[in-house]
Amino acid sequence: MKKHIIFDLDGTLIDSMPVWKNIAGEYIQKYNLNAPDNLNEIVKKQTLPETAAYFKKQFSISKEVDEIVTEIISMVAQQYRCAVPLKPYAKQYLEKEKQNGSKMCILTASEPSYIFSAMKRLDIIKYFSFIATCTEMGLTKNDREAFSITMQRLGGKKENTIIFEDALYAIDTAKKDNFYVIAVSENTRAEDKLQIQQLADRYIYSYKELL
Repeated sequence: MKKHIIFDLDGTLIDSMPVWKNIAGEYIQKYNLNAPDNLNEIVKKQTLPETAAYFKKQFSISKEVDEIVTEIISMVAQQYRCAVPLKPYAKQYLEKEKQNGSKMCILTASEPSYIFSAMKRLDIIKYFSFIATCTEMGLTKNDREAFSITMQRLGGKKENTIIFEDALYAIDTAKKDNFYVIAVSENTRAEDKLQIQQLADRYIYSYKELL
């Protein structure tokens, strides 16, 4: 049976999480504001516009949401354009699945304005039928519909669709909707890692395990 594969991007295919780990705090520091200790936990479940709206409300920033989004993008875009690497053996796995006739796509909470530059540099756009973003869909990965709609667009069914993810909240959503999920190891909190390992159908430390 032909596989249909939905990949997350950040932390799953590309090793971009170090870029994002401190970006929220750096943005808040830019305005000399005090970030809460759990800031990264709050924003990691949000799309970029949601994060910008949270900043505006929580810290009474006088800029419009679109302006905040633009500022954050400008802070990370250079890293995506020049430095963010692929996860080890990710490209080899993509090539293997392409040769096997699998249909693949991206579902990401990130924005086209910076992810395409990284994907072009890394030469991986050719592997995907399309790239879906949560912002364009008007959904987050807390919404089951995000995965279901993407699956339907890819032409798959539950029985032949695999989801690759690294984030606990997204894995939890996909499993609640009875998807088969392969979790990719990322530098998460120990308690999150344990929950991910319990939820996912398979947990990998490297794509080499799938070659």
